[in-house]
Amino acid sequence: MELKIISVIEEQIAVEFTGKINVLSTYNQQFLGQIIFKNGDILQVTFQVHKGLKAFYQLIIQEYSLQSFDYVVEPEVIDEKQRQIHYPYSIMKNKLSDVLKLYRESLKQKPPKNVKIIVNGEFMHQTSEVTPDEFEVLATLSEWNGVDDVYQHCPLLDHEITGALVSLRKKNALKILAPRSNG
Repeated sequence: MELKIISVIEEQIAVEFTGKINVLSTYNQQFLGQIIFKNGDILQVTFQVHKGLKAFYQLIIQEYSLQSFDYVVEPEVIDEKQRQIHYPYSIMKNKLSDVLKLYRESLKQKPPKNVKIIVNGEFMHQTSEVTPDEFEVLATLSEWNGVDDVYQHCPLLDHEITGALVSLRKKNALKILAPRSNG
């Protein structure tokens, strides 16, 4: 499956582009992020709440999961000081298949969209070890409890969120609230 963003990026690399690619929602043209290039090298990526490599992979995961984006290429003077990504594109692209494989595998464990997730108050008083990914998910759950909201606002990649939710559930750190039935 050829992704539109990959061909847009590779075009800019081939012509040693300097400037940015703005990522816009196809639905309402809302700005979602950007990819900054200098002389064909990717210096920086931002997408939703993500920055750097995570933003790069999250953008591709979102397009892979059939979300549609518009890309606007804008030449611009770019300062090398904006560099946040130090890997060549070839290495980033090689890792892409692993990231997509993890994403596909995590889909089997992703919670249904119609449930709410809250932190079990008793867990907060325990001395259980919490991984950095679990901490990020717990922090996100302190503000958001809808499944879509957690995936949208947590700074982790989708498969990392799913993994953290599964391990937190095994630790009895989460409560899942089923939707109310209208009966």
